[in-house]
Amino acid sequence: MTRSQIALVVTLPWLAAGVVLLAMTRIDGETQEAKLGLFGSAAICFSIGCLARTTLGLHDLMQASHAMAAPPPPPSGPLPSPPRTDPP
Repeated sequence: MTRSQIALVVTLPWLAAGVVLLAMTRIDGETQEAKLGLFGSAAICFSIGCLARTTLGLHDLMQASHAMAAPPPPPSGPLPSPPRTDPP
């Protein structure tokens, strides 16, 4: 997955929470229990989005710390020899 695809997947729970909250405010004639159930569903979606975003952020921090802690790779191939100086 590319970075933009991962960001989209992480954002989807927040979008779902927004849609559910919008639906909850637009419903007329429903009982208070039904509205509370929709609010609970929205809260669950929001918390899943928060968890996904936090996990992604922690992953990025770990990748950065490993990149900084890793020694540079050894040079590949033969080492260059110093330039030759021939007497005239």
